Amino acid sequence: MPKGLLLVMMEPPATLEEEFHDWYDGEHLPQRLGLPGFETGSRWVCLSGWPRWLAIYDLSSTAALQNAAYVAVSGPHSTPWSRRILSRTLGRQRIVAEQVYPGEALAPAAETICRLALARYPARPSDVLPALRDATDGTEGLRQLRLFDDGTSSWALAAFSRPVGMADMPSLLSAGGLEPTLANLYAPYRRA
Repeated sequence: MPKGLLLVMMEPPATLEEEFHDWYDGEHLPQRLGLPGFETGSRWVCLSGWPRWLAIYDLSSTAALQNAAYVAVSGPHSTPWSRRILSRTLGRQRIVAEQVYPGEALAPAAETICRLALARYPARPSDVLPALRDATDGTEGLRQLRLFDDGTSSWALAAFSRPVGMADMPSLLSAGGLEPTLANLYAPYRRA
């Protein structure tokens, strides 16, 4: 089975942001990382785009989201704190996808990445991958490029070892003329 990916984007109201981080750092992320099939987890802050917060989980496969341990702590079985926080977030998107490229690769450790670009293309991975690889070949500081399929769209994650801005990535933003329907740029989340 191909590796899986769970992407979760959301933004709490400003009045809830401190508690949102307490919940994510103290309960939610550790809980998820303790579940079978969750291989990595990291948080990111959006520098360009919306919503402001992104969590990425590498999964042994998307089947990890159907196992009994996950079901027991998700949806209606979530903790009261989770239900309270999540019900107040804005722009929440939950994307489940299978890794198409490059095979079994996991995300590099967040502390080794300076910027992360996320792009969604309304095309099949077989249409996106050749153009994306050609467009990003030789891009300075590109540490890893991964492509995922959610069944309706292709999602590209490009990890950079140096600071980049969206203006530095025209090749990622129009790979072979394929325009993304979402393009966000992130930095690793670090709580002050």
